[in-house]
Amino acid sequence: MHKFWATFSLTYIKKIKAKSFVIFMIIIAALMIGLSNIDKIINMFDDGPDKIGVAAPNEQIYKVFKQQSNTFHSDAKFTKVSIEDAEKEVKKHKLDKAYIIKVNQNRTLQGTIISEKRVSHEDSQKVQALLTAIQTNMVAGELNINKEDLQKLQAQSKVDNKVISNDEVDKVSEGQKIFNYALAYGIIFLMFFIVLNYASQIAMEIASEKTSRVIEMIITSISPIQHIFAKILGVIAVAVTQIILIVLMAVICIFAFDLKDLLQGFNVEMNQLSWQIIIVGIISSIVGIMAYVLLAAILGSLTSRIEDLNQSLMPMTLLGMIAFYIAIFTINNPDGRLALITSYIPFLAPFQLVVRAQTSGLQIHEVILSSLISIVMVAVLIWIAIKTYKDSVLTFERGLFNSLKRVFKK
Repeated sequence: MHKFWATFSLTYIKKIKAKSFVIFMIIIAALMIGLSNIDKIINMFDDGPDKIGVAAPNEQIYKVFKQQSNTFHSDAKFTKVSIEDAEKEVKKHKLDKAYIIKVNQNRTLQGTIISEKRVSHEDSQKVQALLTAIQTNMVAGELNINKEDLQKLQAQSKVDNKVISNDEVDKVSEGQKIFNYALAYGIIFLMFFIVLNYASQIAMEIASEKTSRVIEMIITSISPIQHIFAKILGVIAVAVTQIILIVLMAVICIFAFDLKDLLQGFNVEMNQLSWQIIIVGIISSIVGIMAYVLLAAILGSLTSRIEDLNQSLMPMTLLGMIAFYIAIFTINNPDGRLALITSYIPFLAPFQLVVRAQTSGLQIHEVILSSLISIVMVAVLIWIAIKTYKDSVLTFERGLFNSLKRVFKK
């Protein structure tokens, strides 16, 4: 057992101290700190309130436009300018934007937005709606329509939404849904990177030892089964350590950088579904890492030359990409049949559970059942990994399928 822990600790410490591990964690930490302080970073580059010029045909239209514009220019400073000066002052950067309002012969209003930047369709629609409201009031005054009648004419029909559900978590805002969607997407992407990264590492470790003949010296001091288990558990421990560090950094960002206040600014919060996505994501990541690392260990054991490693890992890479892209494809429809079926298929299930965690329809027993199916597959992979490593550790037969046939004939 001492030799097992010696191999395990050697693998673990070597991976933890690797430059790739340290650099990746620094990048993740920088990204998380940056996103947690995005509002402060934006304020650092903010030049202050926008300066907006308005060229209106009369004082009344200018005052009404200025008053109503506060709905989408809350912090802006308005200045009345002439039509001739509007474009000049924007070019000289004295104004950030200018609105030119004209009254046509048929008593309709026409607006022109002058800006050095491209004007979004949303901004154009807001200005159009504002000018339409002013125009309606002008025409109503000319036709002697009183305010009460005008309000009746402008009154919009009401449409209410009623969600029939026993779960409060279903009754969330669109902003909250987008936040949970982004959270699930980020976990899936991070899981895909971590899983394939550590799977490739264990395959490289085993294949390089085998093809360099170092294994001949190793197995004289430790049994092949102990050696392969120590290697696999060492890599899995590094991956779990990385996940724990990422979770700890997220917790620190939440409490140290007032992330709650930032989320509240967007009318979102860490609700029940958000925590469900995170918890399911952690469980799925660990199960997924175990499955893919064991599969990679099997493929690495069957590789006779280091040059053939990428070719040998192709089945695992394709499987990982299929799982990832199915998750991305179904992330907008987590209640769909495809998401439900694939959440019980080993190798696909870890990604799909995160997708389904966006809704309250995911039950605890479904998570347990899916995880148990994956764990059974992990147990099968352990048996295959032991058999392939023990039987092929000192053989160098070319071809993945030839190696598999030889192993299972024994």
